[in-house]
Amino acid sequence: MRRRRKNSGQIIFNIVGLVVVLSMVLGGLSVVLLPQSSSRATPTPFPTRPRPTLTPVPPTLTPLPTETATPTGTPIATPIPLGSTDIKKFSFAVCGDNRGGDDVYQEILRRTQEEGLAFLVNTGDLIKSGRTSQFQDFAELMSDFSLPFFPVPGNHDSPDGLLDEFIQYSGAPAAHYSFDYGSAHFVVADSHLGELPKRELAWLDADLSATSQPLKIVFLHYPPFDPDGSDYILRQGNDEFMALMQKHSVSHVFAGHIHAYAQEMRDGVNYIITGGGGAPLYTTSHSQAFYHYLRVTIDGVEVGVEIVKIEDM
Repeated sequence: MRRRRKNSGQIIFNIVGLVVVLSMVLGGLSVVLLPQSSSRATPTPFPTRPRPTLTPVPPTLTPLPTETATPTGTPIATPIPLGSTDIKKFSFAVCGDNRGGDDVYQEILRRTQEEGLAFLVNTGDLIKSGRTSQFQDFAELMSDFSLPFFPVPGNHDSPDGLLDEFIQYSGAPAAHYSFDYGSAHFVVADSHLGELPKRELAWLDADLSATSQPLKIVFLHYPPFDPDGSDYILRQGNDEFMALMQKHSVSHVFAGHIHAYAQEMRDGVNYIITGGGGAPLYTTSHSQAFYHYLRVTIDGVEVGVEIVKIEDM
């Protein structure tokens, strides 16, 4: 009996020991297998640089002006208070290049008023250098002139090529314009920069195409050629201009710029230069360099031109 109890106690002891050992083994495994404690610091990843957002921007293109662009200004029919398109016979005056020659020009103004002409066209170079003060003086000079006045822009009439002062003080409605009187359609073209670009030629072509008047007369400052052979002429658009004159059966073209009188017929068009309005004369290169204006008489579709000299001036 005593031996059996001993064996039982031994067995119990062994079992308890086995349980303790197993507990230790299992506890160690739990340390290995269980996840790490949440109190352990978690490494912060490096910040990533955001990728830039690329927005494609198309280039801004400023179109260059083209020669076929619509010209500034439109044909302007300017009413003339004397007479109407029903009048058959009338006379008007043409002069040019009066700049700096007030004595001669004032005599022209006096005579054209005394004659009772319908109007006066000045083919340009109203003043010396396009300054505002000079235009103001010119406006004062014209303040008592009683006839309708139609100026053509010349190369001396604009300091910057824009003709702002010319339009403000000369009485011109625009750089180029047209009007009807009697049986005639009168056109003032802008050549003050010494050329007739395609846009100006296009305007001129359209204006002449639109009129139903049987007689057409054109004014500009620079002539397309000089009958006396000088090179004081247009630098661009000469041939195109003369082709338009022939195309539209223009009767007369009056120009200035050359300080003299000259005339030549080409392709059925009578080209006349009248630049004797007061500026220094070109006596060395032109045989008819004298101060003058022209008296132009229209009777139906017939045109007569007379030279009126200003002597002893």
